[in-house]
Amino acid sequence: MNSLQYRTARIEEFARLIRGRIVAPLIVEMQIPDTLWSELSKSVVNFISRAMHFTSRTYDDHTFSENIYQHRLDRLNITPNGAVVPKREYSLEYNVFLRAWCHLGTYLKELAPDELKLFRITPNVRIKYGQDFEDNIQRGLNTAIPHSDAWVEGPWGFNFHIPLFGDTENNFLRFYSLKHPERFSDDFLKEASSYRDMSWVVDHYSPIQGFIPRKGYAYFSDYAAIHDTYRLNGAKLRVSIDSTLMVGNHSVHADRLREYVTEIPDVGTSCFMRCLRSESDPIADKATHFSHYSTGGIDMVAI
Repeated sequence: MNSLQYRTARIEEFARLIRGRIVAPLIVEMQIPDTLWSELSKSVVNFISRAMHFTSRTYDDHTFSENIYQHRLDRLNITPNGAVVPKREYSLEYNVFLRAWCHLGTYLKELAPDELKLFRITPNVRIKYGQDFEDNIQRGLNTAIPHSDAWVEGPWGFNFHIPLFGDTENNFLRFYSLKHPERFSDDFLKEASSYRDMSWVVDHYSPIQGFIPRKGYAYFSDYAAIHDTYRLNGAKLRVSIDSTLMVGNHSVHADRLREYVTEIPDVGTSCFMRCLRSESDPIADKATHFSHYSTGGIDMVAI
């Protein structure tokens, strides 16, 4: 007996509660309310602008994307996989972003108070250019490799993905579905320190055709729905948020536990996320294969 039936029922119930819709097996699409979308997207503009050392006088999608591209060689605060790392010099912008992020989390918690157990407060703001960084291509945790987050975070979470800016029609998160659901095995979701170690799992999946995540929407997917960063020919950059959350009474990987909260904080009112590293510090290596790049670099301070 495997867990696929439970996973299917779990995400269908979550979709009902958050007023979303199942767009593919184990994947939910939810429209983000306009006020939350505006707050979140503007906060990301300011966060990235400070991290990449340019001034953004507009929240226009095209102009902002062009600014990022013109400053693409400024990787002081960008990981090989495109994540924007919080630093002390722009901790205010980071906290404004986290405040908007937690407002969206509070909205979800109000819709599904009993189901949403753990909310992650270290979301990734990620820039994916039309071509991958050379130093990312051979990395075992490159998100262009088809993967499940279960391999580094434990088997029970949901991915939480929001496309924000740029060429999201040609540079997007591509999802896969099971070729033969009746052959699903929980072994597909075992722990591994490299996505390549689990490449055999991909043989049981095929890409979902015709499904591209849209701006203005949030996407939740069970870890049994594997995915990758996918670029069509001629693709330009995109900016997106990716994170995870826990629906139901399940544990997360011990190296990730500190990233989650049971009660979503009111950042800027009850707490402040202090950035411990400066731009003069190199981007630190992750403590383990399974930990986050921000681990040891931020902590929560009560106000």
